[in-house]
Amino acid sequence: MLESWEGRFFVTFTAVLEEKSFSGAADRLGYVQSTVTSHIRHLETASGKKLFHRLPRGVEPTEAGLLLAPYAYQFIQLGHSLQDAFSESGMPSGIVRIGALESFAISHLPHFLTGFLQQYTKIKLHLTPGLQHDITAQVLNHRADLGIVPKPPERDDLLFAPLIEEKLLLICAPALEERFAQLGWQALHDNAFISFGDQCIYHTYGRDMLREVDVELADHLSFSSVELIKQTVACGMGISFVPESNVAKEVAAGTLLSLPLNQELLLTHGIITHKAREPKAAAQAFIQRLKSFLKTV
Repeated sequence: MLESWEGRFFVTFTAVLEEKSFSGAADRLGYVQSTVTSHIRHLETASGKKLFHRLPRGVEPTEAGLLLAPYAYQFIQLGHSLQDAFSESGMPSGIVRIGALESFAISHLPHFLTGFLQQYTKIKLHLTPGLQHDITAQVLNHRADLGIVPKPPERDDLLFAPLIEEKLLLICAPALEERFAQLGWQALHDNAFISFGDQCIYHTYGRDMLREVDVELADHLSFSSVELIKQTVACGMGISFVPESNVAKEVAAGTLLSLPLNQELLLTHGIITHKAREPKAAAQAFIQRLKSFLKTV
């Protein structure tokens, strides 16, 4: 079987897995679709297993495809590591796949990325937004070289390196200020709780805190964009818990109000990597530079 496994087949396999279609993988890799089909057939013949279910719209991996996925990513990772070892320029190169919360990426990455990509011209970054459990799964399954999460995942097979500590703020529309001053926590009764969804750590921390002060919320609204959350809160549609860095300008300008909490809610954002896999040179450069950058802001 070993002589039938070729690196380009694994690259094609992971592209189909991520794009969820043969045509999408072909566009991404610059192949005609028949080449993608041929590569997958080679892998299916070598393994003796069907790797994808063909659906009316796209494909999804079979049980065998899911089993193959982490090995395919590791095979590709080894290829990148070998390429780094033989690099004559000494400069890190290649693709770094990163999973990160959208709220963190918006607040902390734009200025960093400008300087980083100017310095490391041979590195390309693929950033995939997600929640903590999504990002953890990406790193565990070797779909991401590293992840940026708001708290340690508490897993023995992952390493966590702290980056920055940040406060979680309870925000509302300024119109609620007078009512809150008069009624305290009762002023929040029957407001909607706006968040990224019940799988988000901000949602969990905020919900638990509101339960401690017996706030009964009317509804839960879920949005995938921090900008949309801020706008809906500013319009008086509800309240939300978000990192301070996401709303500092709005709070200072008075378009959003930060309500006082009984105790600070602190998050420790950090980088997670797979314990069994040494990050390639390009990923190491990203990690080191990001740590240095966040120490200066």
